[in-house]
Amino acid sequence: MHVKELFAKAHHEKFAIGAFNVANIETMRAIVEAAAELASPVLIESSPGETKWMGARNVISVARNFSSEYGIPIFVNLDHAETFDECMVGIEAGYDLIHFDGSALSYKENMEITKKVVSEAHAKDLMVEAEIDRMARKSSEVYKEQITIEELKKTFSDPQKVREFVQATNVDTMATLFGNIHGIFPTQPPLDIGLLQKICEVIPDTFLSLHGGSGIPDSQVQQAIKIGGVVKVNINTEMRLAFRQTLEKTLQENTKELAMYKVLPPVIDAVKGVVRKKIKIFGSANKI
Repeated sequence: MHVKELFAKAHHEKFAIGAFNVANIETMRAIVEAAAELASPVLIESSPGETKWMGARNVISVARNFSSEYGIPIFVNLDHAETFDECMVGIEAGYDLIHFDGSALSYKENMEITKKVVSEAHAKDLMVEAEIDRMARKSSEVYKEQITIEELKKTFSDPQKVREFVQATNVDTMATLFGNIHGIFPTQPPLDIGLLQKICEVIPDTFLSLHGGSGIPDSQVQQAIKIGGVVKVNINTEMRLAFRQTLEKTLQENTKELAMYKVLPPVIDAVKGVVRKKIKIFGSANKI
């Protein structure tokens, strides 16, 4: 199955595929085991930093090996590449999806580079995701301070601008902003489902993704999927938090153990628990 076929199926049946970030094989194993147990297709993704740490070809190879071993569709996404060269790393390695985030650039420059990425990726039958609005917070972390609704609304996507961009670039997927934000806050901001619906209406033939999926109430994520047509939901912060907290606890309880493969199983289980919960929320279980 091509990932575009999977997205089309998700859109038609109103479910979404989880896109989970990886920076090590333990996190990847947790994602794959959870997806296999729930018979769910899954997206494994790496940001440029994670890609550099693991190696693009290593990410692809391990993902393909896991897909064969567990018998489930595993697609690989390059997440938030901010330059053409970063995109080419994923394209040349054979990532299934390339997300070019040109939101820090001018609208014109973003459009021109997106066109180049689309040309290179489509030539290899790969999908491209674009982004034109800059998130108020770019880091996946747990914030102590609350973001204001006024600040958040300044980042909201303009449906007509999104439509213009899609028509000019021929991208497959758009990452838009309607209250979603990276990281977890004391009170997670609400999603503007009405705005998402308007975006969906003006680009009916383009897939929609939801970035900053961590911390959003389950019911709102499901509304974004069932009402707003989202087919891909990105998760990172909640997994990182589960990984770190469980690792710290496990190391405190096993002060003499030096073999990491004996220490890490509880860590993998914790991350696996996050992934299992998200897959159920997204509705992708038993969709293989």
